[in-house]
Amino acid sequence: MGIGLNWIEKLGMLDQGKLDGNVEWLIDAIKEDEKIFPVLIARIHERVNNRIELFNILAVGCYQYKQFDYVIPFLEEALKEDEFNKDALMNLGQILSEVGEQKLALSYVLKIRDKDQEVLSFINYLNESFENEDILEFEQNDVEFTGERLIINRHVKYQYPDVLEEHINRYKFACSHVKNKIVLDAACGAGYGSKMMSEAGATHVTGVDISEESLIHARKDYNSSNIKFSYGDVNKLPFKDSSFEVIVSFETIEHIRDGSHWIREATRLLKEDGLFLVSTPNRSITNPGTYFEEAPLNRHHCFEYNAIEFIGELTKEFDIVGIYGQSYVHDQNNASTTFLRTVRKLDINFKPTGKDSIHGADHDLIPLGLVKDMQPMYLVAVCRKKRK
Repeated sequence: MGIGLNWIEKLGMLDQGKLDGNVEWLIDAIKEDEKIFPVLIARIHERVNNRIELFNILAVGCYQYKQFDYVIPFLEEALKEDEFNKDALMNLGQILSEVGEQKLALSYVLKIRDKDQEVLSFINYLNESFENEDILEFEQNDVEFTGERLIINRHVKYQYPDVLEEHINRYKFACSHVKNKIVLDAACGAGYGSKMMSEAGATHVTGVDISEESLIHARKDYNSSNIKFSYGDVNKLPFKDSSFEVIVSFETIEHIRDGSHWIREATRLLKEDGLFLVSTPNRSITNPGTYFEEAPLNRHHCFEYNAIEFIGELTKEFDIVGIYGQSYVHDQNNASTTFLRTVRKLDINFKPTGKDSIHGADHDLIPLGLVKDMQPMYLVAVCRKKRK
């Protein structure tokens, strides 16, 4: 694919605000041949009137299509045209924030001259996010990310920002429940979550994992006077009954052959009225059409619950304090919904009124009770041990 008539036509249509298909076409061309990028920049400068707007559109498009290498270069081109352009500075700030560069994001957003309510709200969000800034600034570059145990380094920040945000947001949520508590971080992995809860005011955090390699890195990188990292299989942990006030178990239960066994073990380990914070993928989204007894697509998972099964399993031993969802998928964007509406001769273009009714970042934890016509990719439960 070269710089020919098609390029001129596409740029002309984009200059007129005709975005459908044209942004994706250009991004695919860059993806096919990276040498095209500087030529495209030159052509935009030569032929496009609304250059700043187009550079912003292409930057956002590259981010959405996961062509991260070109996001900041496009925004830099916009800022060369106008160093105080609000859209470019906001886009740059939001992207940097999502990969954990809050301080740098804030430095750009503060340059905006016309600070309307949207800008001021984002500045406030960035200031509040500094609570866990040290976690994101420290990088474990000597550990390989396999896709199963999250680590924090530059590669993960820029190549897997969604995965990073999902994990960090779950532990931020946990941090609001651990002040002055004795905490167990079950399947602690690289240890960043234990560190976050330690800094959030936990009296003591015990992080356990079955990976000795992960524990070596956790002790080296995230150790603290009120954290202890040790080997532990959640099927049978070497702790006395009623040892903990809070147990955090994120993305663990689906790795165990019998999830109900871990739930009972958590009950044994918790003090009276203790809290169990547990998350798991929602099979309805991650493995649609499969049954509980069938193997999930993720080869590391023994099974996956749907929402009803997850809640039902937990209520055997716990009282549910709250159920949250993370990374919601609109029913309207679900292939099975489209198919069934087609079969039933319902309007497949109909947009339910609740589609945009929830507010928050894509990977925030949002109570299921606030949501209609959407399904979460991940389920997060806060449970209290039942009194005997």
